[in-house]
Amino acid sequence: MTLTIRLATVTDAPAMCLLINRIIAIGGTTAFRDPFDDAMMRDQIIAPPGAICCHLAQDAQGLAGFQALFTADPAWDGPDPLGPDWGLIGTYVAAGRQGQGIGKSMFAATKAAARAAGITRLDATIRRENTGGLAYYTAMGFVDWRADANSLSKRFDL
Repeated sequence: MTLTIRLATVTDAPAMCLLINRIIAIGGTTAFRDPFDDAMMRDQIIAPPGAICCHLAQDAQGLAGFQALFTADPAWDGPDPLGPDWGLIGTYVAAGRQGQGIGKSMFAATKAAARAAGITRLDATIRRENTGGLAYYTAMGFVDWRADANSLSKRFDL
């Protein structure tokens, strides 16, 4: 399998919606519960305020996954605020394609973009039922750093 990793553009929104909407429909591996449309994908994943990057992984089968990185929200006044040097990461791999190195391939590009943006720590907050996502981030070197009843936050120091 030869993967191409590149930055997402708004023209990728339809394919990205198909991928994440299938994940949402299956359930259990994303905090998202409502399906995405193209505008939501653009505004929440590809180019929201605070976006650092959104990488896609593609191969002969089409879109294999995407990984988005954002700055922490400086206006957050809730518990455990993150500093301006923190990035928030989310990874989405096509259903049935987990464990093929897709996430790992995107993470190399995302780490480089994070460093270039001055990010020193990454936060991945994963629902507890998402055992595959928890295993992925652990394999990438993330460590547990906070938890609540529904999710576990993992941290990666760049």
